[in-house]
Amino acid sequence: MNKAVLFLSSLVAVLAQDPVKIHLYYEALCPYSIDFVVSQLYPTWTDLKDIMEVEMFPFGNANYSPDGEGWTFTCQHGADECKANMIHACAKDHLKNIDLEMEFVNCLLSAKHPVSAGAVCADEAGIEWTPIDNCVNSIEGQNLLHEVALSQEKLSPSLFFVPWIIVNDSFSVDQVGECQTDLRKVVCEKYQGTPPPGCTAVHKQTRPAPKHSRRTFA
Repeated sequence: MNKAVLFLSSLVAVLAQDPVKIHLYYEALCPYSIDFVVSQLYPTWTDLKDIMEVEMFPFGNANYSPDGEGWTFTCQHGADECKANMIHACAKDHLKNIDLEMEFVNCLLSAKHPVSAGAVCADEAGIEWTPIDNCVNSIEGQNLLHEVALSQEKLSPSLFFVPWIIVNDSFSVDQVGECQTDLRKVVCEKYQGTPPPGCTAVHKQTRPAPKHSRRTFA
């Protein structure tokens, strides 16, 4: 059997297995959320996207209330966080492409001021900023962020800190700590198929206590 056939056989074996699902509930200005996306989620996704299924929900420790036909939001880190959350919610809906979404959000959260980085990050990700900007500054953005909040409210157990990380539909505080320390290791160990090359660098680490931002208001 030649190398090409072996490679194709290995690829088929990888694709035949269910990907590892990572659902992240976070806030755009929470330092622990930012650290997880930039230092764990994005690098792991870059190397292991073929065996991962990622969805991100930008809301976290926020509240909402009706405001005419739309919604008013109160966020743990202030109005800028609400807007940054909405930028992601609008981008997620408009892009419907996790590769582009991941590039955009990683750039956004890596910026010194995420709320002001939308146009620059859209350019870096190769996407159009104007439709996202229009969404953020309209009732469309309010409704999309409200939909994220409704999705978060369905969680069991209910979210009480961020980043709230769910792996294969399962949540535990210990698992959050493991993901914050070495997400690559978690994904590679959870994956049931033949480990891809990106898993060869997995190594054991001492897991520190989870770092997260707890809910501060009802």
